[in-house]
Amino acid sequence: MSSNTHKQGLVFFSAGVGDAILLVPLVNELKKSGYKVTGLFTSQYDCESIFENTKLFDEIEVKKNKLSLILFSIFNFRKFDSVFLNHFSYSKSHLILSSVFGKHIYTNYKEFTAAQSSHSIHFIEPKVNTHDALQHLLLFNSKASLQDLDFNINYKPQQNNPFKLPSNYIVVQASSANNKAPFKNWPFENWLRLFKHLSNTTIVLLGDATETHLSNTINAKDYPNVISLIGKTSLNEVMEIIYHSKYYIGLDSGLMHMAVALNKPTFTIWGASNPKLYGYDWMGAKHKIVSLNLSCAPCSSWLNANTSRVSNPSKCPDFKCIKGISVEMVTKELDSFIKLI
Repeated sequence: MSSNTHKQGLVFFSAGVGDAILLVPLVNELKKSGYKVTGLFTSQYDCESIFENTKLFDEIEVKKNKLSLILFSIFNFRKFDSVFLNHFSYSKSHLILSSVFGKHIYTNYKEFTAAQSSHSIHFIEPKVNTHDALQHLLLFNSKASLQDLDFNINYKPQQNNPFKLPSNYIVVQASSANNKAPFKNWPFENWLRLFKHLSNTTIVLLGDATETHLSNTINAKDYPNVISLIGKTSLNEVMEIIYHSKYYIGLDSGLMHMAVALNKPTFTIWGASNPKLYGYDWMGAKHKIVSLNLSCAPCSSWLNANTSRVSNPSKCPDFKCIKGISVEMVTKELDSFIKLI
């Protein structure tokens, strides 16, 4: 693909926070190659707000319904030289509309069929056990490797502290996937024991409105080191809170990816999802993954899921991959991690 300047590129953002961050290296590579990049946000998760204080895009378009997207297509007929639809953003309607405003469309959606192909639509075969951010980058640069992934979003801190947080704290997210994925979520009673282990560390507990019940088990008397902001923050505020923190502890979640984009060390506990697709331990010691690495994992994966035990990770009879991780194992690994960062 040519790297001529002044070309117009468009990237769809149609999924959650994690996927939005995983598309950042693609945007950075396009800009490095001379493209002006538009981020088209169709996600219902308001992911565009995490980029408000960044210089990542040349332009941001937010289209939350089909009519606004159709009008966008009509008014931008053949404007974009290259349009990128990753596997989460792909749909027949997106593909058809992209063909209106884009000259070339690139996708790695695994169910793509030859019947949908044309001279302007290019299917890039996804690669097994390849990090999702690299899968996205391969839509543009077929020779890219992990070392080419640039997650820098040029975040500009706002220098405000609306929650009156202390100057020295860590952030923790103790639930993942809107609290709807038992195969990702470490038992909360284990988190409480971990908070006790970190009694000399100020912990800012983050999460969305679906996780507010977790705050009910925390009181200032028993956990004076924990400040719960679950359900009290916007995504934009979460960015600011993570930016000023020391490091992140949590699960496979959107906030983990945000922490990486903000250049924060991460310590994550993994269950059924695939760390080869979504983890960051390949970056070095400041990104630690804790996993039992069971023979039946990863059963939660959009690509090459392990179905030897269950075909649906939510139907697992015991969730051993996450529930079997002991507090003792986590505290031992965490203590070593803290010494290294």
